[in-house]
Amino acid sequence: MLYPFLIPVFLLFLFLIGCRIKLVRQTQPLIVKKKKNNTYREAIVFGAGLNRNLLPTKVLRDRLDKTIQFVQAEQLDRILLSGGKAKRISEPKAMYSYLLERGINPSLLMLDEEGISTFDTLKRAKQYYKMNHVLLITQKYHLPRAIGIAQQLNMDVIGIAADTKSFKINSIVWWYFRELFAWIWSLIKIKTRMGT
Repeated sequence: MLYPFLIPVFLLFLFLIGCRIKLVRQTQPLIVKKKKNNTYREAIVFGAGLNRNLLPTKVLRDRLDKTIQFVQAEQLDRILLSGGKAKRISEPKAMYSYLLERGINPSLLMLDEEGISTFDTLKRAKQYYKMNHVLLITQKYHLPRAIGIAQQLNMDVIGIAADTKSFKINSIVWWYFRELFAWIWSLIKIKTRMGT
């Protein structure tokens, strides 16, 4: 017999899984493997942390390396590097340095050091950087939430998974588990901060 307090926890978990399934189904058509060269010429690269050496983490390098592929194919005109500030260097500055070291033209790059969450990044991209037809570059687990938020902001987006590296299974499980809660938190932000 289940302890009584476990029943609401179990029901909450089922609710979160149901919300995630609905989100994935809703956003699946907008997650593509390729894009046409003349469409979605602007991209957003979401921050994903810096390591102890203040360099992009493996997850963030994955996103940046996917971005490099699009630049080398001459498919992007403008790239927003978004993330938060660290003690000595911000995520966008570290991302900027990483791309410059690999030959990316700095005129393509814009830095947003106030993009401390997926919601903040997308809202600022639309309001301050006037980006509306955008390619979102992030990992597969993150794409449904990023696209879902963009849809709530009336942005025209597609997503392409950054899949240039492999990760440990326990990391992948944790990311997907975290997304169950992150989508609900994002909806709360959308409802309470759309006017700010």
